Amino acid sequence: MTGAARRFLDSLPADAKAKAQFAFDDAERKDWSNLPAGIYARKGLNFEDMDDRARRAAHELLRSSLSSQGYLKAAAIVRREGVILQNLPANADAARRNTFGMGKYFFCIFGQPGTDNRWGWQFDGHHLALNFTAVGQQVTGAPALWGAEPDEILTGNEAGWRVLAAERSKGLAVIESLTAQQRGKAIVSEKLPEGIFTGPKRDKALQSVVGLPASAMNPAQKALLWRLIDEYVNNQVEAVSAAHKRKIERDGFAKVHFAWMGPVDRTRSFYFRVHGPSILIEYDNTGNARQERDSNHIHSMFRDPSNDYGEDLLRKHYETVPHGRN
Repeated sequence: MTGAARRFLDSLPADAKAKAQFAFDDAERKDWSNLPAGIYARKGLNFEDMDDRARRAAHELLRSSLSSQGYLKAAAIVRREGVILQNLPANADAARRNTFGMGKYFFCIFGQPGTDNRWGWQFDGHHLALNFTAVGQQVTGAPALWGAEPDEILTGNEAGWRVLAAERSKGLAVIESLTAQQRGKAIVSEKLPEGIFTGPKRDKALQSVVGLPASAMNPAQKALLWRLIDEYVNNQVEAVSAAHKRKIERDGFAKVHFAWMGPVDRTRSFYFRVHGPSILIEYDNTGNARQERDSNHIHSMFRDPSNDYGEDLLRKHYETVPHGRN
């Protein structure tokens, strides 16, 4: 990842590099949004302002930081921006058309990759916000927002292509495996929430766990819960995902809770959450008519409550590195 970040910066002319690079502690590192770029102003360098060499280097950086699974999901989410543009009414005005676009995803590099002991990077746009922090040889890919509109393309040559089908089916598999008594604990509301709780600028919105703990599940149910966790954790490269899963186990898998809001119905919208000391997943079907809309618009969060933005890695680094924050 370090080498890919350096090659990306080296591919840029001076003016573009100035847009893309920030100090490690710049407030931009925690400034991202789920909204389209035409609605939420972003800093950094976007695809539209790169030449082909820089775009190839940008994709190399994505591939170096994500697993093949994660990279293909990210690329599919970006492609949805083209689908949204294609589906706009023919009479849509220029402002509406400029709100969306596959080129409106922004790259930011924080610090000096390969020189500083702490650095990071961010990829931010509509329905996708990826944050990576490296401290020494350790990396975290949390927080990450994954969304899709549409999740499944319904018309045209790409009809049937889905992005987040596994997340949905694995969440359903957990809730459908539970007994009536277990569901009574896991279902914390019959109604859908307004949206995900820990979205942009709401890092600490969930301070307590609710729902059914893994300790109250049988072995088959625990295996289904792990499959769901894997689907999110494994979007990171293998070494990072393996370290994160060891951390979940070390902090106590029995403490991980599964919670559900809304109907238990494959044809309708719902919300679920996986929450423990070092894992937080939220999945939500979003839209204007919260209780009745279809399930083809998704917002989902992946966090490590103990290490978002590398907070735990940085704390240990500051305790052991004299005088410096490099």
